[in-house]
Amino acid sequence: MNAWSLFSKALYDGLRLATLSTVKVIDEGGAHVLAAHAPFILAANHQSHADTSVLFYTLPRACRDRVRFVASGPRFRLTTKDASRKERLERWMLNGLAVRVFRAILVGGDDSGLRSIELISSALEGDGIVAMYPEGTRSRTGELGTLKPGIAMVALATGCRVVPVRLDGTLQALPKSLRFPRFRNRITVRFRAPLQALPSETHAQFLARLKLAIQPSHETDRA
Repeated sequence: MNAWSLFSKALYDGLRLATLSTVKVIDEGGAHVLAAHAPFILAANHQSHADTSVLFYTLPRACRDRVRFVASGPRFRLTTKDASRKERLERWMLNGLAVRVFRAILVGGDDSGLRSIELISSALEGDGIVAMYPEGTRSRTGELGTLKPGIAMVALATGCRVVPVRLDGTLQALPKSLRFPRFRNRITVRFRAPLQALPSETHAQFLARLKLAIQPSHETDRA
């Protein structure tokens, strides 16, 4: 474990304990995929900057060594020297956590869409795991937004199973408008039954199935 990983784990545990927050993992049919030595994709809803840490540290330890998160290159790449000191420091911190801890696959910016798909597909070779936020951005309201076609393209190209993940409570803990988390948060991580793209279905058809699988199943999902 490198220094960045130690820092990230201390930050995650420290904030969870300091804010008196609980994180509960619920298996809704996806746990057996997490235990398998085969490639798969995690597809989670996105509400908060806390989502990545919560998802990463609730995965089995063996999965953490294999998983890579897809992240925005324009957001997480290092800045040029002409940026302000504050901006360079912030980007250095974000880049360090993303690349050194979550082994981020940085996409977007100068990369073409096909190049991004190639990078993600390559990360799934062997027994790789890739975590994606199909919405492409954080939700301000908690409502699931439109899913981008990239995940459908990867699922169809690789044939890998997709495990839908429903995250709840992170929006209340650290919404997009706040820099510091609230107290007494109740966070749940639900690993749902896997989906597999069918050769006969379109991207839109697969995305419709995936969106249904990530939606809250009942009101307690929002607690």
